Amino acid sequence: MKLPKIMLVDDDPDITFMLKIKLEKSKKFKVIFTNKGKEALKMARNEKPDLIICDIDMPDVTGGDVARELSDCNDTRNIPFLFLSSLLSKKEAGEKCKIIGGYKMMSKSASVNSLIEQIELILNQ
Repeated sequence: MKLPKIMLVDDDPDITFMLKIKLEKSKKFKVIFTNKGKEALKMARNEKPDLIICDIDMPDVTGGDVARELSDCNDTRNIPFLFLSSLLSKKEAGEKCKIIGGYKMMSKSASVNSLIEQIELILNQ
């Protein structure tokens, strides 16, 4: 059985490393990542992920710019997209997704189980 491919975009290598470990530990996903927002479009076009999870606040390019660039490209516009951000506290977000600029968003402090649940909901839509 082919596992869904999740693409992480976050400027913090510690975040991508830990998320990769935790998501792959569930044995439900294959995880790829980049720590450079400017590489997201090229990586998405080459890898064809089933879902992209992207940080909002990155120094080289904002998550909003990444989302806009991906939605403007024929090859990537239909890939589901989820923002993951420390700008939204767990208390503000609860364990549910919020909608920011038309995209779903979760707090980086949400539990791994909540993130996995949200990923599965998005992939099954």
